[in-house]
Amino acid sequence: MAQIDRTYVSLALALLIIGELLGFYMGMQNDMKWRTVHIIIVLVGFVTLGMFGALFRLWPAMKGGTLATAQFYLTIIATAGIIVGSILQVQSGSIIVLAISSAVMIVATVLLAWLFWERATA
Repeated sequence: MAQIDRTYVSLALALLIIGELLGFYMGMQNDMKWRTVHIIIVLVGFVTLGMFGALFRLWPAMKGGTLATAQFYLTIIATAGIIVGSILQVQSGSIIVLAISSAVMIVATVLLAWLFWERATA
């Protein structure tokens, strides 16, 4: 994926805006019910995706091959699942989606670490 770094950062910025809007809404309503979701969107969505994009940008050798593509899609699926799972947890207390998505994120992060250790030699 030639533009994996740009795609990661674009998604990170979109999620930052969503997280900021949710935070603004919570402040206006003086309702902290969605605080966990807000934190998940900003930390997992913006910080993690932004950091992953930065790593791919700083070490372009990591971008090549199907492993980088698989890592990207696992991360995006996991991020979406963690956000949806946090919403479900706030609404109903259910943690199954959050738990499964967190496990997928761990796999995606291990793949990223593998790509870094194997390909980021410079």
